[in-house]
Amino acid sequence: MKQRTMNAEAFLHSVLYEIEAVFQSTVLPEWADGQRALNRHLLLFIEKGRGELIVNGAASPFKHRSLHIYPPGTMLEMRMKQAGRAALYGVVFNLFKETENTGSCKLWNREIGLPLQGDIEISDDRFLSLLQLLVSLGDEAVNKKRYIAQQYLQDMLEILLAEAQPAAANDLQQRIKATLEYMHAYYHEDIRVDKLAAIARLHPSYYSRVFKKMMLKSPVAYLTDLRMNKAKELLLTTDKSVRDVAAVVGYGDEFYFSRRFKDTSGYSPTFFTRKKELKLISLSSPYTDHLYTLGLKPSAAQLHRHIPLSAKPLQLPEHASDSWDISRQIFLEEAPDLIVCKDNVLHHARAHIHDIAPIIAIPWASKDVYAHLLEIAKLVDRRQAAAAWLDYHEQTAVRLRQMVRQTIGRAVVTICVYRGQELRVYGARNIGHVFYRSLQLAPPDRVREQMEPYPEGTGFTWMPITPDELKFYESDLLFIAVEKDSDRQQVLKWQRTNPSWMNHPAVRRKRVYFLDRDMWMNYAPYAINLQMEELEMFLHQGLR
Repeated sequence: MKQRTMNAEAFLHSVLYEIEAVFQSTVLPEWADGQRALNRHLLLFIEKGRGELIVNGAASPFKHRSLHIYPPGTMLEMRMKQAGRAALYGVVFNLFKETENTGSCKLWNREIGLPLQGDIEISDDRFLSLLQLLVSLGDEAVNKKRYIAQQYLQDMLEILLAEAQPAAANDLQQRIKATLEYMHAYYHEDIRVDKLAAIARLHPSYYSRVFKKMMLKSPVAYLTDLRMNKAKELLLTTDKSVRDVAAVVGYGDEFYFSRRFKDTSGYSPTFFTRKKELKLISLSSPYTDHLYTLGLKPSAAQLHRHIPLSAKPLQLPEHASDSWDISRQIFLEEAPDLIVCKDNVLHHARAHIHDIAPIIAIPWASKDVYAHLLEIAKLVDRRQAAAAWLDYHEQTAVRLRQMVRQTIGRAVVTICVYRGQELRVYGARNIGHVFYRSLQLAPPDRVREQMEPYPEGTGFTWMPITPDELKFYESDLLFIAVEKDSDRQQVLKWQRTNPSWMNHPAVRRKRVYFLDRDMWMNYAPYAINLQMEELEMFLHQGLR
């Protein structure tokens, strides 16, 4: 689907200018009273003055050395706080755009759009010099020296289009974001650049330039890449035919879709589904662990420090509420075939990098570690490696269960994490997996009641408790994971001074054990291997 976008240079060289007035003044123009809409384009430079601009009902204070461009139809009111203290420069003009050229006849229509509108930041001295030359012409700018004046205006606009940016950068980002959201929602429809520009309230040529600066590719390329990545996801996760996939992502012609697919990825849709060595990126450290366990090495990944993997580390959000601060450039440079993540960061990933590669989210909370492994193994064609780890894990678990029976019998175990002044009790996920599932130790009754309504390893992860509430979680052994020595010291203090801790069976019998939170909170295969090794060491050292 080829789409043509008018660039800024083409725009400026296909218009005629008609300057209606120029002015240099210390007082407000009579027409800036907010009572009537502008009927011409206005270029306004405020060199100095105190007051405010009210544009279509929205007020903002004057800024010294600020530039503003408003199209016809704008309701503009200017208010001064000190009369006679302003220094204003302005150009009022019309634009006419060529619409037809037959060789013997040209037609021109009035153009109400400009690639730049609103508050503009400009620091180029050439622009200001040209503006002063233009307004110095006075009335001659519209009669005797109109062609010179028009050339000044042309040169000024060329400088603006090449170098200026809207002053409200955050607003501009939000406008571009709105068009990204539109593309993500309607990628399967026929989307034109002028439609996107209208959503952003920008001229198509300027919209395309700003979009490319922000996203490092044109809107047309972005939309095409987004469609192809959607297609790749369907090819990887469904049994849909190439024809059906093409239709879902907006291509009625299966063969044209296949050509575009090959143009963007280098291979055909059918080859992609058979490709064995995918270049991978993992956005979630547990799934990085899974890929490593399956014998794969992501080129870039969110890592945890206990996995011996050399990959480009990615500083990514842990939770859906965290902000996404990482640059797109990293992902563009890596050019992955597939991105894997938890479902809780999928929204962030799709919003920022879905045009770069297909993104497959493996459900996190609704599946346990075994389901995670099998689903990822199916996705990357490593089922045999997954089966090997599951066999190894079960053999290790059986051996350790025998040691546990001989050492502590059928003990009840409470598992806590203390960090940042928050105390939590855990179930059979994360830190609890090895204790409650691999070794089949019993949790306290309150934890068991929380776990029972859900399939094993899902639904319930942890609950916060106060130090005094530990009395409701009596057990034979108490394991506490901490991150800092100060956290460890606080737990030791509770054991000496807090009645709920002092009277806890595990504390009374001195069966309290500290764990490294950073290692034990990783809920993934390789990390679980390390956890079982550490627990085996506890057993050999005489865990009682």
